[in-house]
Amino acid sequence: MADHENAIYRTLLDGARAGRLTRREVLKRGLFFGLSTPAILNLLAACGGSDGGDQNAAPTSSSGGSDSTPSGGSGDSGGGRNESSNREFVFAVNGGVPDLDPQSAYDNVASSLFLATYEMLIRFKGESTFEFEPMLAKSWEHNDDYTEFTFEFDEGIKFHDGTTCDAEAVKASFTRFLLMGRGPVGVISRFIDDPERQMQVVNPTTLKFIMNKPEPLFLPAMASEYGPLVVSPAAMEEHKTDSDPFAHEWFSQNMVGTGPYKVTEASPQDRFVLDRFEDYHGTPPFFDRIIARVIPEDATRRQLLEAGEVHGTAILPPEDLDALKENPDIQVVEYESTQTNWVRMNYVTIPDPRARQGLAYAWPYNEVIEQVLRGYAKVQGPVADSVIGYDPSIPVYSTDLQKAKELLTAAGIEEGTTFTYMYATGDATSAAMAQLFQANLAEIGINLELMQVDRAAYLEMEYGDAPAEERPHFVANIWWPDYNDPWSQLYPNFHSDSIGSKGSNSSYYANKEVDALLDQMRDASTEDEIREATRKVLQIMMWDDPAAIFYAQIRKATVLRADIRGFIPNGIYINSYNFNNMWREAT
Repeated sequence: MADHENAIYRTLLDGARAGRLTRREVLKRGLFFGLSTPAILNLLAACGGSDGGDQNAAPTSSSGGSDSTPSGGSGDSGGGRNESSNREFVFAVNGGVPDLDPQSAYDNVASSLFLATYEMLIRFKGESTFEFEPMLAKSWEHNDDYTEFTFEFDEGIKFHDGTTCDAEAVKASFTRFLLMGRGPVGVISRFIDDPERQMQVVNPTTLKFIMNKPEPLFLPAMASEYGPLVVSPAAMEEHKTDSDPFAHEWFSQNMVGTGPYKVTEASPQDRFVLDRFEDYHGTPPFFDRIIARVIPEDATRRQLLEAGEVHGTAILPPEDLDALKENPDIQVVEYESTQTNWVRMNYVTIPDPRARQGLAYAWPYNEVIEQVLRGYAKVQGPVADSVIGYDPSIPVYSTDLQKAKELLTAAGIEEGTTFTYMYATGDATSAAMAQLFQANLAEIGINLELMQVDRAAYLEMEYGDAPAEERPHFVANIWWPDYNDPWSQLYPNFHSDSIGSKGSNSSYYANKEVDALLDQMRDASTEDEIREATRKVLQIMMWDDPAAIFYAQIRKATVLRADIRGFIPNGIYINSYNFNNMWREAT
């Protein structure tokens, strides 16, 4: 450790031991000062303890919101809790789920269901994006140079179809994930290119992963909610066809995992009913039934929440969040996220970088942050300031219509030109931003046609294979990394290998230098290499050859009824719920 890093490390450690800094403050300051991930992990381990929150707790007041581990409630899971007899939890999502295959879907609404029905081997612990806790695996270890990772499982784990989940089944599931090669496959294919050689079944309860080089980020990747979830190999074998050897079509409409809940009703555009899986291998959850209701309209989600017909939602406009903080029947749990928002620009139909620069200058940054997002955001590039690789030396854009007009003119974009902008129906926030952008462009003689489409059509445009020429010029988009790593934020969206259904590069962005740098980032063995490659990528994608209009890093909020306890937000598992720990207090 360098002298300056050692000094920072010692200062943070002393502050934590003296009680002046919480673990969260230690984490944030360590990230801010650029400590390496191993240093931060060692620091957190040396601090010991926690921030005083308990996993069975949730905020008891809605005033002002909260960004800490929820506190409150009564008693613990040992039987001293004042539990309600109402064991049904209903949460509202803003759109349907056309693809239920957890090794294909790269969609946040889908992942909120997957965390109830499927399991990763491990998951991030509480609010941490550096520490882990068991999920399907009961324990794990790695060698000193991070080239071998061994996971242990309990005996007798069952899938929802009654078949056994052992080390062979886990290997078969990961092999399917890697060979099928859909959506989030890059989460794991970055580390494993030969599943037969790199996954070894030691015995029925032990599986070893062997890396090709040191991989300090393998465990964070295995905790991602996108992709590394274990599906039933028996179900795949039963439902595969010659044209669909991985039974993707069947899994896209059915869920068979090992999670605490199994699907008993699935209406992709209406609701999903999840009932408690009686043979679940872990501690039985409090709620007997989870219902996810598809409610596209923001106003309706709020009305149902206030009426008590819905008990939670993770997506509401900022003005509703502010209003709901005054409602004693509601709790608003705020937390710092790794989510950054951008507007994709079609790389094929807007080929001149000067045009994309001009359009970026035309975006209404201050109005969006202050008026639309109500301060729940700050202007930011594609990598959040809490993610490895963030570089504050790279400037962000500000609105400059004169410069926008000059650049568009230089690129040959004439007055009267019409661009198209697509967003999902019911998304009032995106609609407001699009209208402000439309007004700015009108001031410099450019027309913007706004296109509202249902969520299914939006997702098909995001993850389907329609050619660039059939896509709109702009698509509203949000993203956060699959784990604390800039490659997992940038590769799915901006590498040319991720175009179409192979990822989420729906703008068809294809810059050879960016591709090469992302490949370097993927193959890096140290954080210094990752940081340097990220800095170069950000300079290109934001300024030299803009990939999108990057406008915000978001502070998130999940809204719950006041009697819900145990919810713990996580800056990686955004808009999701830790159903295993949640419960309802009797009132």
